[in-house]
Amino acid sequence: MPEAARTNLTSYDVRISNRHLGEGAFRVCLEGTYLGGNRNQQEAACKRFKPEYRILQDEFFAVDFEVIDKTIEFAEYWNEICDYGKEIMVNKGSFHYSNSGIKYLVEPLIRYYTKFTSNSGWIDDTRDWQVRAMAAFSHYTYHRSSGQMIVCDLQGRHKKRNGKRLARFELTDPAICSRSRRYGPTDLGEKGIDSFFYNHVCNEFCESHWRRPINTRQWFPLTQGTSMMSSRMSNKLRLNNRSTFRSNLHGIMEANDDSDDDSW
Repeated sequence: MPEAARTNLTSYDVRISNRHLGEGAFRVCLEGTYLGGNRNQQEAACKRFKPEYRILQDEFFAVDFEVIDKTIEFAEYWNEICDYGKEIMVNKGSFHYSNSGIKYLVEPLIRYYTKFTSNSGWIDDTRDWQVRAMAAFSHYTYHRSSGQMIVCDLQGRHKKRNGKRLARFELTDPAICSRSRRYGPTDLGEKGIDSFFYNHVCNEFCESHWRRPINTRQWFPLTQGTSMMSSRMSNKLRLNNRSTFRSNLHGIMEANDDSDDDSW
């Protein structure tokens, strides 16, 4: 099975600059340069949590590599059955600490990337075939996992063929929504799965025999950004709980009701 991980290879050191590449609700991405190894002098993306959200980083980083490894596993199966040029590579970085002790996740830089889907059910304009292909990949992960999870929050680029290198998708920072909610604060559980399928219309990259849930609904505000939720809220993410959610200014999901006793 072809390897779907896009790693730092043998480059173990990086010089982190102060140049901002981008900023999300919770993290900042700085530009870096690999020092030594196979990626010597190549560009790196160096991601750290904003100071006010470092309380989330331990929970997030504890499962981050589990999310990446599971996504790579799904991508390798996808690469065996997808159309030519629709293969997927997934960034898998490593941790580095600055001289001041700040923890960074460092991985190969993807410039000019596109946000294809989020973890709240949002899907970008499906007139774009790349968006349709990535939504189909999420659908495939649900089918492949026997309905236990989806890979979502897909962002990256489709890299055109360059010499001997084949065209492919390169993705970074995926999330997984699972029925067991084992994949950290970006795992929006059963309601994350439900919300994706409420918005997903099968397309030419899907197969008619792939399973999908029925009677779905949208449980969250449709937001392009990544949403997080504390592990203390896991019970509200089950489908037998009627709670819906709102997003605060920082992308953290909060329940619209205050009662824990709200099962159907």
